[in-house]
Amino acid sequence: MQSITNSTAAAAASQKDKSLLLRLDANIGNIVENYGFIVNAAWVNDPPVRNSQEVFVMKIRAFRMVHEDESLLKLVLELKKIARFSGFASLNDHMDQRTGEFTKPTEKI
Repeated sequence: MQSITNSTAAAAASQKDKSLLLRLDANIGNIVENYGFIVNAAWVNDPPVRNSQEVFVMKIRAFRMVHEDESLLKLVLELKKIARFSGFASLNDHMDQRTGEFTKPTEKI
């Protein structure tokens, strides 16, 4: 019975990790996309003519960046809570495992 509970908890933790990573990737991707659009739209032209639609779109993109930043902050807060409640030992073990996974490809290079 204990092994079933442990495997269920491990599966739930794995699913939670995947969910958090997907949220992180989506948030950062959206921030970069919106920032790139704002930089491209704000490109300085010789005739400084900016129509109201471009200004409106830039404001919308800036708002989206702020929204994604807030979402990223909520994700960090959630990660802090997980670390606090699950204990730092398991977090350190996971970090060591992930570090090992990322150093393997660099050793091949």
